[in-house]
Amino acid sequence: METLDKAKQYYQAKKYKESFSCFKSMADTPEVSYYLGMHYYQGVGVKQSDEKALTYFRRSWEGLYPEGIYMVGRMYELGRGVETNLPQALKLYQAAGESLQAKLRLAAMYEYGIGTEKDLAKAIRYYNDCQKQGSGYAMYKIGRFYLLGEGLKKNVKSGVAWLQKALAQNHILAVNYFRLVGKKTLTDNRSRDDIYKQGLAALQRQDREYALSFLELAIHEGQVDALMVMVDAYLEGRVFEKNEQMAYKLLVKFKDSDDPRIDYRLGYFYEHGISVVDSFYKAGLFYEKAAKKNHDAAKRALFELRGY
Repeated sequence: METLDKAKQYYQAKKYKESFSCFKSMADTPEVSYYLGMHYYQGVGVKQSDEKALTYFRRSWEGLYPEGIYMVGRMYELGRGVETNLPQALKLYQAAGESLQAKLRLAAMYEYGIGTEKDLAKAIRYYNDCQKQGSGYAMYKIGRFYLLGEGLKKNVKSGVAWLQKALAQNHILAVNYFRLVGKKTLTDNRSRDDIYKQGLAALQRQDREYALSFLELAIHEGQVDALMVMVDAYLEGRVFEKNEQMAYKLLVKFKDSDDPRIDYRLGYFYEHGISVVDSFYKAGLFYEKAAKKNHDAAKRALFELRGY
């Protein structure tokens, strides 16, 4: 009979077939149920099944295992295996005791008003608890609150100090921040395309904070594809809140770029009055600029606008 420690070692080493087999051979304790639930939830070592994952997580919850309680809450928050129920997710996170992941979700829910009233004071209290447990992400968040003056009195020195603590934990959002301000770490060998792909992955999993961090950095380093994706995300209200003004400001910020897609998009904004007073004259100027760079859609738009 395999030991629990051995099974967990397999799991942490991503040897999921071995870990699943080990956990299945054991007595169904709350901790074992949690790990079996994780296998089904992630679809590792076994065929993915939200229904089976929820069954195991509920067994873990009944045994008062904090991470099992957290995962039931996560399934209620995401609507996986059950109908989405944000207030129930909140209650389960609160019941998960010292679970770091549960505290981080509570902090996020109070920060953004997910399933409850927005309350930055409560969010910061949870983030502070999490940083005491060594969470680099929580350290990063506290630093950002200080830098932005949100929930805490603006204090750049304190903000940078907290971000440096997060950097010491090698938290990726802190790594991104310092690279953005020109203090790239020696071990950061990512290309801007790598960063862009990480931003796309964050968008796909609907993680706005990570998506914003990665896409902003990719844009700062000249990745125009990232700019187009972010503009569309703001226009469509996809992951980020719909904000046409922000989409326009992003395009204007990079209007001196040589990429004709930016000129074309600005022309479209002016032609259709998106976040600006419509102006066929200004639209024509931007379309013309893009057309001269051989942008086909801009050529068509210019012809439709001017007739030549």
